[in-house]
Amino acid sequence: MSTLLSTLTEQGWPGSVAVVDGAGSSVTQNLVLGKAEYIKSDRGRGLQIARGLSRDQEWLLILHADSEITTEMRDELADVLKGPPSWGRFNVSIPGLPVIAMSMNWRSRLTKICTGDQGMFFHQDLLDEFPDQPLMEDIELSKRLKRRHSEKFVPLKSFISTSPRRWQQRGVVRTIITMWSYRIRYYLGTSAETLYAEYYQRNE
Repeated sequence: MSTLLSTLTEQGWPGSVAVVDGAGSSVTQNLVLGKAEYIKSDRGRGLQIARGLSRDQEWLLILHADSEITTEMRDELADVLKGPPSWGRFNVSIPGLPVIAMSMNWRSRLTKICTGDQGMFFHQDLLDEFPDQPLMEDIELSKRLKRRHSEKFVPLKSFISTSPRRWQQRGVVRTIITMWSYRIRYYLGTSAETLYAEYYQRNE
């Protein structure tokens, strides 16, 4: 996270930055001090994002703590911000797993369903309320934006890099099966709260 914060400053990304901490760690708070707004939240990625979103900002960009960003991303996004309200994501890159990343990017382009690893962005006017749920918030956010503003989807071409750690720790096949089983169950009506409890119990 400290690397991401430093890069945002060094590359001159516009706008204000907020770091939402679900662990309430003094270490994280000290890292953020003087670099961004620190917000303490309940655990749960979706809950943390919802807690950190400010209605004062015209555009919102959601980044995971292990994201690696580039000036190409910054410049491409800057062009989008000059245009009409839209929403979208970057292409994702996963070191050592190019085929996985490529399949995620093509699936997202075709379905307009994005993942948080892809660095989602949207204009405030396009969404009345962020999905306040602990898991699958990226899927739910995409569904809501797609349902109301499908024609305003902008899949950017530049790449955001994310850590391959979970793939390496759990194995590629196991990770794919787990991700898709959770996604299918969510589409069939299983609550985000139930999936969250199962997911973190399984990965403790």
